[in-house]
Amino acid sequence: MITAVLTLLAPALTVALLILTLILSKGDICPGQRGRIHKLFPAIGLLWLAIASLKVEAFLVVFAIFYFYSQVKTGKTREKGPFWVIHLANGFGVAFAGVIIGQQPNLAQSLSLACSGLLLGTVFAHLLLTIARTRLQAFHRILPVSGVIFAMLLAVSFALNAYQWEPAIVTQFTSAAVTSLLFLLVGILIWSWHIIRHTPPAKGQLVVAFLSLMVTNIGLLQLYWLV
Repeated sequence: MITAVLTLLAPALTVALLILTLILSKGDICPGQRGRIHKLFPAIGLLWLAIASLKVEAFLVVFAIFYFYSQVKTGKTREKGPFWVIHLANGFGVAFAGVIIGQQPNLAQSLSLACSGLLLGTVFAHLLLTIARTRLQAFHRILPVSGVIFAMLLAVSFALNAYQWEPAIVTQFTSAAVTSLLFLLVGILIWSWHIIRHTPPAKGQLVVAFLSLMVTNIGLLQLYWLV
């Protein structure tokens, strides 16, 4: 299970860091929001450190993230810091995630892992932005809507994988697959709940959504590995 979690985290953290980089470089944010986003980088770095137990190459991303964090202010600031370092971290992350995705047994499983990374990375980025109390209201709609699209792609990639299974395998693992897809539906519903209710997103809501989607993807990934 731990291997499945770390495998999923690699593309997910890559996507989340790319979104944060976009906001820091192009977003209309005040000095306070910039500083609060900077405070999130150690958490991302520590998660990459956990991934390094799977493949030592992940240390390249860890070093880049913590070096960037050491060079920026976490209070109110308009300074972007050494952005070339965070671009370097993004490059390492994309390359690392690409290798993980490419190492899957077949194209359908690679596609599924890529969709999982996009889905989990987007919801994790939304959680981080909510923790940082950013006032970028458009992202509170764009990210969940993107999540719905990625969830649909994930379901399609699952169908492509299941199409290759023998009938006996389909019968054996139907209940596990249905459970995972139900968690996917629940996770998307919880993630989009603030849009349905026309309220601001809550941290607890996004934590539950992230965990539900993580359970979905762990279940599907372990299912692929079993068959």
